[in-house]
Amino acid sequence: MAAVTDSKIPYTRMDVCNRSLETVKHSRNLGMEVLSAEEEGVRVRLPWREDLVGNPDTGVLHGGAVFAMMDQAGGMANSCRLYPNFEITPTIDFRVDHLHAPTPGKAVVCHASCYRLTDHVTFVRLTTWEEGKEDGEPVATGLATYTRMKIDKNGRVVS
Repeated sequence: MAAVTDSKIPYTRMDVCNRSLETVKHSRNLGMEVLSAEEEGVRVRLPWREDLVGNPDTGVLHGGAVFAMMDQAGGMANSCRLYPNFEITPTIDFRVDHLHAPTPGKAVVCHASCYRLTDHVTFVRLTTWEEGKEDGEPVATGLATYTRMKIDKNGRVVS
């Protein structure tokens, strides 16, 4: 009788996303947190902090911080879709529509979903809301494309 091998993958989508946050310094500095990581997409939270405010007179989160969170979420959406395989997916193009300013003092949450894969490119939709208002009007929406860079067993890029 043949031996049965354990084919269970030793890491989850959430593990991959949390590792991504740990290894990207600006993501750590911004205080991002992965709320969920599924094949259908990822949800990432950016806290409101005074040092992330763009205009001290309004107290609104800086659009660049929101953009950085969305781009990181897009990369993690790729990881969730490609799981259990791992690829590096640098951003090719990213369009964000900032629809309205989030309320001062409120965190924002982004949902990112990789909706199409080709051999060389991924396509991602992103929507960001004020935390607790995920059923309301988005703060920002975005579309992004990323290059697929496959990694061999030795950790080298092969495409």
